[in-house]
Amino acid sequence: MKNCDITVPMTRKSGEEILEMYYLEARSHLLETAAILDRIESAPGGGAAMEDQKIKDLFKICEMLTKARENRAEKLLMMLSV
Repeated sequence: MKNCDITVPMTRKSGEEILEMYYLEARSHLLETAAILDRIESAPGGGAAMEDQKIKDLFKICEMLTKARENRAEKLLMMLSV
C-alpha cells in the first residue's frame, strides 16, 4: 500500500467571517457583565462596592478595549495581573 500525501490548503477566515462567528457570543458576555454591575450597584452597599478598585479596573479595561488596536487580550491580562 502506498502512503497518500493529501495536502489540504489552510485558508484564513476574513474579519467579516470571524465577526459573524463571534458577535453573538461577545454581545452575550457584555450583557452579562452589564447585568452583574447592575446587581452589584442595586444591592445594599452597592454604591460603595462600585467604588472598589476591582470595579475601577473593569472600567479601565473597557476603556482600553475601545482604544487599543492590537494585542487586546495580552493588554487585558497584563492589567489583571498587576
